[in-house]
Amino acid sequence: MSENAGPLWAGRFSKPPAPEAEALGRSVEVDQRLAFQDLQSGIAHVAALHDAELVTAEEADALQAALGEVGNAIAAGSFEFDPHDEDIHSAVERGVTDLLGDLGAKLHAGRSRNDLVATDVRLYLLAITKSIDTDVRSLMRALVARALEHAAHPMPGSTHARPAQPITVGHHLCAHAWALARDRERLADWRVRASVSPLGAGALATSTLDLDPAATAERLGFDGVFQNSLDAVSDRDVLQEFLGLAAILATHLSRLAADLARWTDPALGWAELDERYSTGSSMMPQKRNPDTAELARGKAARITGDFVTLTALLQGLPIGYQRDLQEDKEPVFDAVDTLATVVPALLGAVATLRIDAAAMRAACEDPGLYATDVAEAMVRAGVPFREAHRRTGDLLKRLDVDRRTLRDLTDEEWAAEDVPDGAALLDPDRSIAARPGPGGPSPASVLAQCDALRASLGSEPA
Repeated sequence: MSENAGPLWAGRFSKPPAPEAEALGRSVEVDQRLAFQDLQSGIAHVAALHDAELVTAEEADALQAALGEVGNAIAAGSFEFDPHDEDIHSAVERGVTDLLGDLGAKLHAGRSRNDLVATDVRLYLLAITKSIDTDVRSLMRALVARALEHAAHPMPGSTHARPAQPITVGHHLCAHAWALARDRERLADWRVRASVSPLGAGALATSTLDLDPAATAERLGFDGVFQNSLDAVSDRDVLQEFLGLAAILATHLSRLAADLARWTDPALGWAELDERYSTGSSMMPQKRNPDTAELARGKAARITGDFVTLTALLQGLPIGYQRDLQEDKEPVFDAVDTLATVVPALLGAVATLRIDAAAMRAACEDPGLYATDVAEAMVRAGVPFREAHRRTGDLLKRLDVDRRTLRDLTDEEWAAEDVPDGAALLDPDRSIAARPGPGGPSPASVLAQCDALRASLGSEPA
């Protein structure tokens, strides 16, 4: 423990913090997750101090070695946190000072915890979003692989959760993959804005010391450096935007999960989750519950809550650093942890899902699925669409009264409706093949979509 035990800022004060106030301000249990990034920042800052001739080469080597020693101790779980370590930044600096004495006290020259935490959290997210992107890519690959298996297998497509028109299973799965592709695009776009270093902004007004923030940014692997020091220490756009895109990603995951839960409903019998992604009931022995899908669906609400939490925290704050911002990291860490559990679980569920193509085809026997095909056949015969829509609806109404369906119409009745080959329309393969355009449900279109999706994914990660 340091001989000068107490907060880093204690010199101005004659009284120590009240225990309850100290407990309120302590965040090290949360932000010690940033330890590696804090050490990165510290090592880069030491190099800046050396460039400015504020420490000698020997002192710089000693400071960087001490940072490494502290880092090793934290990684090994042997680092002893001090009761006065308010946060990970205080703990690291105190650890270096314990090792080096007065030399360690030179570490913080020209920087503030304000610019340091803003730097650390950006470094953390830039690293962790690579893992998120890798997981999303894997889920997309699984969806594309299953889409290729079922590119030509018909199923009822739905609107308003009701049967609408025939599509293919592959088309449905590709829809989820395209949503994830947009999530990856948003993440890549976010990284452009996130890769800006705040280090060197100080508490709010930079420093009188001859430090070079651009050189520090380059050492840390950032693409740029802050344009305004006051903005740099108070900006949390990068966290808020991350949580926004995480909430959109979680929404897409929840919609995929909802489809898995629906498809595996025994009342439909279209698919079955592998036992490893299902659970039983504590009371009803027969149950196989789609808990993986249900939990993934529910976790979207949690991540949306994280976004709302940070947004509520930020709105109304004046420009500059405020201690309220200590609360910015918990929702970010929660969203990261939640995505790290949800995406792999859904990947496993999708990859092992047993799809009953025959049951889905049988569901396409519903003649109501082909009402639009009938109306469009009338359009091809020259009937205005609104008239064709009205006539088809009137036909269905009359058939309902007679307790009949489109499949019960005779050739003569079809001809009377100006659809002479109407019986041939009631076929899922024909209906799907008749929609060969880009982005449509035909097998050829699905194969083209899979090719495009695979191209967007690039080669397998190393």
